[in-house]
Amino acid sequence: MLRPTFLSALLMLALAPMAHALDIQRWHTPQGTEVLLLERHQLPIVDYVVLFKGAGSAAEPEGKSNIAAATSELLTSGTRLLDEDEFNQKISSLGANISGNSSVDFSSMAFRTLSRADTLHATADLLNQALTQPRFDENALQRIKNQASLSLQQSESYPSFIAQREISRLNYPHHPYGKGAFQTVEKIQSVQRDDIVDFHRQYYAQNKAIVAIVGDINREQANELVAQTLKGLPEKAASSQSVPPVDVHDSQRKLVPFPHSSQSTVVLSLPVLTANSPDYFALILGNYVLGGGGFDSRLMKVLRDQYGYTYGASSDMDAYTQAAPFTIEFTTAHKNRDAALKATQQVLRDFITNGASESELQQAKANITGSFPLRLDSNQKLLNNLIHLAYHNYPNDWLDTYNDKINALTAEDVKRAWQRHIQPEKLNIVIVGAEK
Repeated sequence: MLRPTFLSALLMLALAPMAHALDIQRWHTPQGTEVLLLERHQLPIVDYVVLFKGAGSAAEPEGKSNIAAATSELLTSGTRLLDEDEFNQKISSLGANISGNSSVDFSSMAFRTLSRADTLHATADLLNQALTQPRFDENALQRIKNQASLSLQQSESYPSFIAQREISRLNYPHHPYGKGAFQTVEKIQSVQRDDIVDFHRQYYAQNKAIVAIVGDINREQANELVAQTLKGLPEKAASSQSVPPVDVHDSQRKLVPFPHSSQSTVVLSLPVLTANSPDYFALILGNYVLGGGGFDSRLMKVLRDQYGYTYGASSDMDAYTQAAPFTIEFTTAHKNRDAALKATQQVLRDFITNGASESELQQAKANITGSFPLRLDSNQKLLNNLIHLAYHNYPNDWLDTYNDKINALTAEDVKRAWQRHIQPEKLNIVIVGAEK
C-alpha cells in the first residue's frame, strides 16, 4: 500500500456535503460485473474500487490463515513486468495510489488518481497488471507472513483482542466467519505461494466483481475504465461456494486467565443481524439506545454513572451476509466484574422487555440522522457506500431514504425486533482477567 499523495490534501479542500438525492448510475457489463458510478466533477480526481465477492477470509482452506489478506497485499507488490520497487515508482510518478484490502466476505483493490486522460489510463493499466499478471514474489510473501505473525503476537498482549477472539470462537465455532479467530502463527507461516495463486485463480473473476467509481468521469469513460482494469481476468470464477447460514448454539461462558492486569475485560455476544434483514433499521436504532450512543446510552448510564463499575461500556450491531455479531463490551476492576456483568444482563433484559422510551428514541433518531451526512462527505466514503449498496443488493435510493426509515420507526417496532432477534440467555460470555 502506497503513502497518500497530494491528492489527499486536495480532497480536504472541498467535497461539499450533498443536500440532494445521489444520482447513482448502475449497470452490468457483458461479463457480469456490476458497476456503480457517481459523477463528481468538482475536483479532477477519480476514485475506483473493484470488490471480489467470496474472496474473503471465510473462503480460506482449513489449516491455513491470512491467505485473503496476503493475496490482496501481494497484488500491490509487483507484477510480472515490474518488480515491487518499479511498480511503486510508477504509481508515485503518477501522483496516484493503489491499495488492496480484504474482509471476512470479500477482497478489494482500489486506486485514486487524477482524471486527466493519460494519468487515468496509466493508473488503470497498473491496476490491470496487478490483477491479471501478479508477481506473487516469494520474498514479499515471506515478509507479509512475518508481519502478520508479529502483529498477531503483539495483539495477544491486549485483553480486548483476546476477548474478541475468544467470543468469535464461541459465536462461530464451526462456521467460516470464525476462521480468523483460530488464526495462529503456524497457520500463517504454512501458507505457500501455490496457496496464493490458487486463491487468486478461484475468486478473482469478472462475474464476482463489483466496481464502484466516484469522481470526475462520465459513464462512457467509466465503461472504458472498467474494461481496461478487468481485461484478462477470467469471466467466471473457479469457485462458486457461498457462506452458509449461522447456527446459534446454547450460551457458553469462558474465563481466559490474564493475571498481569488489574482489570477484567468482559464481552457478551451473539450472531444476530444479516444485512438484508427486514429488522435492520430497528436493530440499529435500538442498539444506539442500548449501548451505541456513547454517554447517552443505557449501558453507560447504569454501569458508569449509576454504579461506577467502568469508564466505558458499549454495544455494537454488525451486519454481514449471514448473521453478524451483536456485542456488548466493558472493562472493570476484578472485584466488580460479577456485579457489573449482572447489571449488564439486567439492562439488556429490561431493554428487550420494555423497549426504549420515547425520549430515548427521539434522541437516538436525532443523532443518527444528524450525523448521516458525514457518511457522504468525501469520495472515499461515497465509494464505500456504493460498494455497500451493490454487495447487499440494496436499491439505489437506500442512502437517500436511510433517515426516513430511521424516523419512521416507533418504540414498538424497535421492541418487537429486539424481542424477535435477541435472547439474552443465549449470549456467549468471555471474561479476560485474573482468576478469583
